Amino acid sequence: MDKWRTIVALALLILAIIYEWNWFSALFIILGLVHIIRSGEIHFVESITKKEHPKLYWIMILIWSFLAIYSVANHLAILT
Repeated sequence: MDKWRTIVALALLILAIIYEWNWFSALFIILGLVHIIRSGEIHFVESITKKEHPKLYWIMILIWSFLAIYSVANHLAILT
């Protein structure tokens, strides 16, 4: 099984939707952020690299970080 992590992530995503695990969105975004920062490349609509487009890269990192923090805060009922 070559891509077992992808298969597990898809299965967990399905479970998160069925059981309304809002915290899973935050976890997924945080894991994605870790990967993006380690690789220096974002694959969103198109590939954005830290080397070629540093401003856009860091803006996207900030936006995704905000989304992760917002998801965690929402799950912990800090926003209500």
